[in-house]
Amino acid sequence: MNAPNGMPICNIRVSLTRRCNLKCFYCHREGELIPKDIPREITVEEIDDLLQVSKELGINRVRFTGGEPLMREDIVDIVSVASKHMDDVSLSTNGAMLGPLAEDLKKAGLNRINVTLNSLDRETYASMVGADAYDDVVAGIRAAYSARILPIKVNMVVVKRNVDEIPAMISFLKEGMTLQLIELIASRDGEKDSFYRENHVDLAPIEEWLKKKAMKVEERQKHKRRMYVLPPVVEIVKSMHNPTFCQHCNSIRVTSEGKIKKCLFDNDLKEIEDFRDHDSVRRVLEATILEKRPYW
Repeated sequence: MNAPNGMPICNIRVSLTRRCNLKCFYCHREGELIPKDIPREITVEEIDDLLQVSKELGINRVRFTGGEPLMREDIVDIVSVASKHMDDVSLSTNGAMLGPLAEDLKKAGLNRINVTLNSLDRETYASMVGADAYDDVVAGIRAAYSARILPIKVNMVVVKRNVDEIPAMISFLKEGMTLQLIELIASRDGEKDSFYRENHVDLAPIEEWLKKKAMKVEERQKHKRRMYVLPPVVEIVKSMHNPTFCQHCNSIRVTSEGKIKKCLFDNDLKEIEDFRDHDSVRRVLEATILEKRPYW
């Protein structure tokens, strides 16, 4: 099914929880606020129904996010259920809990994984995530690599305190890994936000540097994003004030409570009263897709 701008919607991002074991200073939490009390979380059964209907509408790829999705004790069951309906099942994680779960996630049907590693310096890493989890994250990346959950994308949110580490991070990656250099996401106000001004790094000079170093430059269909093959492959992710990024967005989102939204910045949440009622689920998904407009 297509959005009004003609873009086929083939991806669904499902936030599994607002809970997290780290406190990354830049985290947008998939647009969800931190509650005083942990609300209900979308269940395995609801995910099963949701993805079954999504597939009927042409959505064939799911990404699980959070919070930290690996904090769900039923994460392996969730991946297993998703793999019944989706052609591609992926997950975004901070990696701190990944090591012991990597093999089981692979067997359950996880195709790809994104792991956030913002720094190879322990102190810088801890200052960005609020915990000394560096060893666990690196071990998690290695475990995913050993389990052949490939490709592995290493997400690096680029801010002033880690921008000089980009060459070292490129050297750290192995074959089958991609480095995503991610622009800081702030509030809707962007440059007017003091947090944004104090931490934001312009990625344009970095992209020019990558162009000079790359053996070749390719382009991803999604978001029309360039891939710089050094090797490894390095991508620049700039979503703030980026009309091209928005125009080529092919995803809708699901909050950890099971509400549907069309955009990260969208506060117009649509509720599904009973996921077992597939006609109702279909109507909500169709309405969300038909209302989807580029934010920027």
